[in-house]
Amino acid sequence: MSSLDLALQRALAVRLNLQISLSQLAIVEEWMDIHLDRWLEHNPMPPDMPPDGDGVSYLAMLGSDLRRVWWGAWGDPRGFVPKMADYFKLCNIAKSDAALLDGIGEQLEPKLVGSWIGVWGGKVTTGWHFWDPHPWSAVETMFGTHEAKFQMKKFVEDHKIERIDRFTQSIGDAAFSEIEIAMPGETVDEQVAALSKAFVHFTKAPLEPALLERFRTVQAPQFSLAVRIRGGQISRIGALAPGIALSEIEKLCTDAKVSIDPKLSKLVGALGEGIARVEYGRAGDKAGVDVYLEPGELAQGGAAPAPAPAQAN
Repeated sequence: MSSLDLALQRALAVRLNLQISLSQLAIVEEWMDIHLDRWLEHNPMPPDMPPDGDGVSYLAMLGSDLRRVWWGAWGDPRGFVPKMADYFKLCNIAKSDAALLDGIGEQLEPKLVGSWIGVWGGKVTTGWHFWDPHPWSAVETMFGTHEAKFQMKKFVEDHKIERIDRFTQSIGDAAFSEIEIAMPGETVDEQVAALSKAFVHFTKAPLEPALLERFRTVQAPQFSLAVRIRGGQISRIGALAPGIALSEIEKLCTDAKVSIDPKLSKLVGALGEGIARVEYGRAGDKAGVDVYLEPGELAQGGAAPAPAPAQAN
């Protein structure tokens, strides 16, 4: 069997595994299936990708309480852009949303682009993202004058952060932008300290001491901060840590005082090839823990740590 045949077989198996996982999630109502299937069908397959580029990368997220699910894919624009154009057309993308994508794409010229879809709060939300680093100076000019930009600018300048690692945008009503930045510091302790300062800066409330202690037990200094902006305000902050074992995630949920569904471990084992990253997020007075997996083609037993994909260049 050729390498292309093997890649095709794997890509089909990953899609099937993602579809099968939906039946285990009570939040995914029947009417949502068509939206999730449409998204899957409009990601490029191995023959669609340029031979001199990398393949398609997938990431799947499950909320610890199984009240949130998110799928994302990205890769070389030459393979993704035509498929994304067809997908967003079927989503009846507004002209303003399409113009934003085109404008930012021209400005940043990303090397890794893709789309994503999520279910939370009884709704299906979708959008696009760039997964390669870009200078903060280029990203800053894309935002208008509002409170969130000033908060971001101050934090970035105070901590001498020069680039972002991911840019995400939703489409439709009440759209949001999300920026991911790697935390400064060479060690886990330095990066966790920077994360705590970030939460004070953006939410006026530090991370709980128990959470800080839990993060300090992580082996790799690969922490990031996700900042979500909606309507000119910071609406959510997320602390992203590299992949840790499920037993540690259960302790993290206890520290964060968030619930964990008993079915989570079974779903993680069946869906993923290891936990890629874990996120503690705070939006107003609500908090949650999200588990990110690289979806696999068949059920896997344990969850081995993997490098956070945002570190890839």
